Amino acid sequence: MHVQNNPWLLVANSGQPTLMRLICFSCAGADPAQLLQLAEDLEDHIELVTVCLPGHGARADEPALDDWPRLLEQTFAQLKPLLAEPHAMFGHCLGGSIAYEIAKRAIRAFPRQTRHLFIAACRSPDTSPRTPLLHQLPGRQLFQALEALNAITSQQSSDPHFIAQVEPMLRRDLQLAESWSDTVGHSLQVPLTALYGSEDPLEPMANMLPWQGFTAREFELIELPGDHFFVHSQRQRLLHIINTHLGLLSA
Repeated sequence: MHVQNNPWLLVANSGQPTLMRLICFSCAGADPAQLLQLAEDLEDHIELVTVCLPGHGARADEPALDDWPRLLEQTFAQLKPLLAEPHAMFGHCLGGSIAYEIAKRAIRAFPRQTRHLFIAACRSPDTSPRTPLLHQLPGRQLFQALEALNAITSQQSSDPHFIAQVEPMLRRDLQLAESWSDTVGHSLQVPLTALYGSEDPLEPMANMLPWQGFTAREFELIELPGDHFFVHSQRQRLLHIINTHLGLLSA
């Protein structure tokens, strides 16, 4: 398959014929390989592809793409062969922003191939980020804020080696997430499911509901128990939602 041996793309499938592909974009600061765990509970006909950007995960030593134009241009170029076939997209946090931007480009280049868009814990393009901006916080305050969001443990937030290792990448990702906007609005011809955690202080329902203005197709807003990282604590319920939608599309 064309995605093998490509450092940009991590692939997991059941070995059964692929009828639908789920392309995933991870949260700010996360190792994209973590999303491969979702494949364990996907239906057999769904292949999972996780996008690994330079500067993340196994590519941590590569120069990161720290501006939106280059990030989207290069990511879209790598995904083109997959976007020409039936697919859905899932994005968590910063990954939701990337999924939306790639979907806009995919729909123009490959009409009717993007079948569904799942956006988790990511503010709508016309919603302002919470202030103070995380990427502008001094080092100690940044990691205290991340600990409060359950993004890191108390042990990690007080570990100088951990902080030195992840802070540059975290700040780059958070700046991308917090600088992103699309106030013009693009009504995607794609069904959109927006998911948020009931206890998420970063992206509450008020930040997620306006996603309904960014699709001309079906829209649903789903609350799941948990905080900003409900995609992990509520994995079974999340996968049930994804399987239901993609199963219907593949029937």
